[in-house]
Amino acid sequence: MSEKKQLSILEFSRLTGIKRDNLRFYDRIGLLKPEIRGENGYRYYTRRQLSCAYLISGLRLLGVGLEDIKRYSADRTPEKMLTLFAEQEKHIQAEIAKLRETSEILRQFADMAKEALSHQESDFLLTQRKRERIFLCPLTSAAMNEDEAGILSYEYAKKHGINLEAPIGVTVSRENLLSGVEFPDYRYYFKAGEKGNAWKPAGLYAVAYGKYDYMDTKTVYLQFEHFIREQGLEIAGDVYGEFLLNELAVQAPEQYFGRIEIPVKPRQELAGEVR
Repeated sequence: MSEKKQLSILEFSRLTGIKRDNLRFYDRIGLLKPEIRGENGYRYYTRRQLSCAYLISGLRLLGVGLEDIKRYSADRTPEKMLTLFAEQEKHIQAEIAKLRETSEILRQFADMAKEALSHQESDFLLTQRKRERIFLCPLTSAAMNEDEAGILSYEYAKKHGINLEAPIGVTVSRENLLSGVEFPDYRYYFKAGEKGNAWKPAGLYAVAYGKYDYMDTKTVYLQFEHFIREQGLEIAGDVYGEFLLNELAVQAPEQYFGRIEIPVKPRQELAGEVR
């Protein structure tokens, strides 16, 4: 078996994943020059240059500029290598955290879509919910323009480091809902996981599915009232509304499919009769 001491630009490209045009560019700017130039002008690389090529690719993937890489390559020392690697490790861990967060958001949207597809318009049911961390935005007046209210809530969440790609919902307090006001005040919330500032409580919920407008929670409550009383229950907390299918999954707003949830408990008068 013959000993292979050098790699053509094509072979080097295949081993490193760096396109030949990029290798020629790196040669021109002095970032990664082939160690051997044949009499025919062909570029040849050595095994030792593979490590440098992999480092360049990794740093480029992390967004490090070519000039920064070139400066490091021109005056490499163990100390500079350790400093560079420590800095990049921070970037890597931040990217990993971001990817995990994005993965969780995609899972949430997928779960919501599956839930929507398993229910029909005007489905009512009772279900137990686990406690869920959410990020609550400031109270919004129902008199405020809906677009303006949404933008203000997004800006508030961004200032607090919330990933704005996360699913969003609206909550109306029990007191606001039962006050008799035609358009009760409400708050946007993001399903932000560990970054949340509040909890959606665990417990028994009455749930309704359908093509509901967020601002029409009062109408939904009126529909709930009969269903909840039939079950011998009463409202026990705030109302939560989310679109399970929104612009990510359907073409037009009229196709949005939502879920409204209200915590419930046994009616006091019935509980008294049992005692």
